[in-house]
Amino acid sequence: MKIRVAAGYLGVTNINRRIILFVFAFLFFSPSVYKEVWGDESDEIKKQMQELRQQMESMQKKLQELEEKNRKLEEEAQKQKEEKEVEKALTETAPPPQPGFLQKFVQSLNPDISIIGIFSGAYFTTDDPIFHAEIDPENTGIDLQELEVAFQGVVDPYFRFDSFFALQRDIFEIEESYATSLLTLPLNLQIRAGLMRSKFGRINLQHREFQDFVTLALPAAYFLGEHLNPVGAEFNFLVPLPWYVELSASVNSPGGLETTTFAPDEDANNIGLLLYIFHISNFFEVTDDFSLSLGGSFATGSNGTGTENRSNLYGADLFAKYRPLKYSSSYQEVWLQSEFMYRQAETPEKTLDDWGAYAQLIYRFAKRWNSGFRFDFVDTDDPVVPLADDVGAENLLRVIRQEVEEEEEILGLLGKELRYAFMLTFNPTEFSRIRLQYEFDDPDFRGSYSAFYIQFQYSLGPHGAHPF
Repeated sequence: MKIRVAAGYLGVTNINRRIILFVFAFLFFSPSVYKEVWGDESDEIKKQMQELRQQMESMQKKLQELEEKNRKLEEEAQKQKEEKEVEKALTETAPPPQPGFLQKFVQSLNPDISIIGIFSGAYFTTDDPIFHAEIDPENTGIDLQELEVAFQGVVDPYFRFDSFFALQRDIFEIEESYATSLLTLPLNLQIRAGLMRSKFGRINLQHREFQDFVTLALPAAYFLGEHLNPVGAEFNFLVPLPWYVELSASVNSPGGLETTTFAPDEDANNIGLLLYIFHISNFFEVTDDFSLSLGGSFATGSNGTGTENRSNLYGADLFAKYRPLKYSSSYQEVWLQSEFMYRQAETPEKTLDDWGAYAQLIYRFAKRWNSGFRFDFVDTDDPVVPLADDVGAENLLRVIRQEVEEEEEILGLLGKELRYAFMLTFNPTEFSRIRLQYEFDDPDFRGSYSAFYIQFQYSLGPHGAHPF
């Protein structure tokens, strides 16, 4: 039809052409004719155009995303380049000047300083309780148990220096003051020198603020005094074995100790009468939940009762800890600590044999709470009878530790003594503590009695961990 119209159009006049164009336009552009001629092709074209437009918009969006990623990568690369340039500039600058002697001296005078106060209230069911350890509560009332002041710091790349001072109302004591080597020495050797708590057992290394009960265990009180802390030099070796093994040996002066187990001899220049202490410690990680520590100790030295009379002190210690990892969020853990001590002491009359032990079980049942039970005792084959007639029960242990009428130092025990203790401790934070304790003391040489304690402990400053 299109060809025929075009051919006819070429053979007509102008007027006729206009009439033909009008008719052609009317027929061609009328909806019915348009639909008849073109059919549904227009809808299909529109649909394709719409799809093409959507594809172009999608491609444009992806292009914008790629441009944004490219911009971020360029910024990150520029940032890394700038950081490298800054680092390079810093490394190429001259190192800061080393501190002079005066600056080092001032730094050495700025150690970590801390203070710990331990206060206790006590009630005894007897008017004359037995005096065991120096800072244990002695009678009913409230008093200062101990105020410990510590100065700790690194002297230089070779040594560290730690000092601890114990204060009471009318007592000032240098509890420890020693240096520790920081050098890498053969055989994994470490050296400590000064006035220090000896590595005899476990409880002797624990300052009062780290102990689990208000009072000191009986064997430690009778055989070690408040603590065995002579002046000397100590050598510690780590033995290359599949488990942790430490050997310790020290040579010390027996003078100035609070225990009567050891004291200077009349022949002060005899090197064999110095105080020698040996200790072996084994640590086993049995499982991820359970660990075990076993140790043995031996100390020998003059006891001051006569020329070349000496005391030999033997010890065995155990520490076991169980903390199930699957309950770690509840802070539950249990630990057992126990020690046995046996002492042989030569005197002008005979050799005394004394022994004692303690065992304490602690259960931590919450983040800030723990409870515990302790059983301790001392016994002897040769009970000592006080030589003074006017000695009261409250001074019995003082008689053991002091010279009496004939100026003889009494080393033995008064007899068998058993004690039981129960405690409950609340730790609001790592800097404070509140502890309740009940204690039942049953000595053979006098009537039994009970004691009730409440203890408060506060700490200020960076108090470093003690080596136990």
